[in-house]
Amino acid sequence: MGTWLGIRVNVHWSVAVVAVFLGSSLAGAVGWTAATIGVVGFLVSILVHEFAHALTARHYDVETESIQLWALGGIARLKSESPSARAEGWIAAAGPLASFGLAFVFAGVWWSAGAREFDGPIAAIVVWLAIVNAILAAFNLLPGAPLDGGRIVKAVRWSQHGSRYRAAREAGRAGTALAWLLTGVGFLMLVRSDGGLWMMVIGLFVLVNAQVEIRAAELGERLEGITVGDLTWYGVAQAGPDMDADSMLWQRARLGNVGGVVVTDATGGPQGLVLEDQLWNVPAEERPWVLLSQLMVPLDGITRASPDEPITSVLPRLDPRRPAVTVWRDERMVGLISPERLLDRLRPAQR
Repeated sequence: MGTWLGIRVNVHWSVAVVAVFLGSSLAGAVGWTAATIGVVGFLVSILVHEFAHALTARHYDVETESIQLWALGGIARLKSESPSARAEGWIAAAGPLASFGLAFVFAGVWWSAGAREFDGPIAAIVVWLAIVNAILAAFNLLPGAPLDGGRIVKAVRWSQHGSRYRAAREAGRAGTALAWLLTGVGFLMLVRSDGGLWMMVIGLFVLVNAQVEIRAAELGERLEGITVGDLTWYGVAQAGPDMDADSMLWQRARLGNVGGVVVTDATGGPQGLVLEDQLWNVPAEERPWVLLSQLMVPLDGITRASPDEPITSVLPRLDPRRPAVTVWRDERMVGLISPERLLDRLRPAQR
């Protein structure tokens, strides 16, 4: 959806499914016009919630990589960890506070329009949006990771005993207990034919992500003190876009231990990255005709970091499909962490 306030906004295809489902449910009661307004208002409400996180993070010098809407809400992907327990708490609390604010705004619109005189489908949608935002805020404040309430638990415990990773594990365990509670309640509702399927789905989502939080905290504790520069291979090979895969493999020595090549444009500026595995995956008979420019992953699609950045702050930003890291200093690419080099360092910590 473009860049808003300096933050890239993405929409997952599952949002369309939820929008159709939600619109169909509302249309039976208020008609399609009011239902469409309701769906748009709902999605905008989620965006406001996520932008509240992102802008509060910016206040604490934590930049946001992107905001993504998907089936179960939204995600503000921060580029680094919060610098303090105070920052962690306020960044987490900003979203629910924004949702409560929207609930009051919608309720105020209904009230200021004369309450009983402001009647009909649009009035019903305004009231619905007020209720939905209040529920969204209250649900996100439940005390367990990965919900905002879990982040607040982490911030409080971090401020009490001073350990970020111990606090994250405690929030993750609280999230695990909360997830089983949600899943159990959803199952009982399903058995009693009172719905409950969405409650179970949300419970399972919370469960999986709470376990991820716990394991990430354990891994981060073992990797504490290691910087991006410690794992970086400096001086990555470069090649023009007209180089073919076969010729590049003949010049494998240029790839070095990093096992990759940066594809440059006509002026020598870096454009994308091709890893050695990608070259070998091209069938041998086709390699002379496949150019690096056809294989490369654009650099803006690969995790970017600075040499002094802790490796623990980079891990949450990794794309599992291409877990490489390009390393930059003063807006100039100076090196690369290949997937193999990263995994070689992560495996002992995971064990």
